[in-house]
Amino acid sequence: MKTIIINNTRIGHDQPCFIISEIGAMYEDIEGMKKLIKASKDAGADAVKIQTYRAETIALPGAEFEFEDGSRMSQFEFFKQYEISREDHRILFDYAREIGVCMFSTPSYYDDVDFLDELEVPAFKTGSDDLTNYPFLKYIARKGKPMIVSTGMCTLGEVDEAVRTILKTGNDQLVLLHCTTSYPSETRYANLNIIKTLRLAFDVPVGYSDHIPGIFSSVLAASMGACVVEKHVTLDRNLKRQDYQVSLEPSELREMVEQIRLIPVLQGESVKKVYPQEEKWRRNARKSLVAARDMKSGEILRREDIKIIRPGSGIHPRYLNMVVGKTLKKDLSENEVIPEDAV
Repeated sequence: MKTIIINNTRIGHDQPCFIISEIGAMYEDIEGMKKLIKASKDAGADAVKIQTYRAETIALPGAEFEFEDGSRMSQFEFFKQYEISREDHRILFDYAREIGVCMFSTPSYYDDVDFLDELEVPAFKTGSDDLTNYPFLKYIARKGKPMIVSTGMCTLGEVDEAVRTILKTGNDQLVLLHCTTSYPSETRYANLNIIKTLRLAFDVPVGYSDHIPGIFSSVLAASMGACVVEKHVTLDRNLKRQDYQVSLEPSELREMVEQIRLIPVLQGESVKKVYPQEEKWRRNARKSLVAARDMKSGEILRREDIKIIRPGSGIHPRYLNMVVGKTLKKDLSENEVIPEDAV
């Protein structure tokens, strides 16, 4: 299976899960955005991602969002309110470099791509909204940088065309993200088995963009082979910033990172063997043949004369049938481990 490299970090199915903290657009002031970047780094995320768009090039004034609760909002007004200025982009990227955390973005138009390229982003992320925007995918791919492509609200055939579009440019640095586009997404639509479907279908690294509240879905996805996990992050859900319902607070992000990092440790190796820590338990917790009553030398051992209890320092229970019917060679006391030289 192919691997790609982003900011000197190798990403693939035999590599540690690459964890992206998605902090969105200008949902905080510039200092709040910096706090999110720093908190993401401190929590152990591998990268921080923002969104790069301008209202005029992403949506018509009449376009609307329709949310899961039935409410509506003007897309144009939303994007206008939260777009990140070019100057603020520079401030945020400079800050990320200063504190040593990888940062990139999701562009929404051609000049966004060019601007991010000028900022020397190490990779491009594309949203599910652009999965079928094949000319745009081609434009990004020709920059020659790794691409992380979300695949929400699409068919497998549409993913196939997107993958072929990108690969035809000669850029094979591609990661697909399984995603369910809904905010928040219901657990019954998570369908994490699609991670395996995409991996088998396209032979590229596959991850998961998580829109389900909490950390469990991301941890489970990583355990199922997601080589990338992307999760929204906010400073405080009580502030009800955009995307707050699907976002983690910094302490929760840290917990998610810690649990994902535990997965390969817990999975371990596939060879079944006795580990050093188990040796004392083999002696103390296994069982032996033990006298069920006081017995004299010369007696014939019956099944009811023998108990099988701890510890495991005597005759192994596998030899029970060989011991029954034997003549005792020495006296035994009740609850005495039957020694080998007694039978």
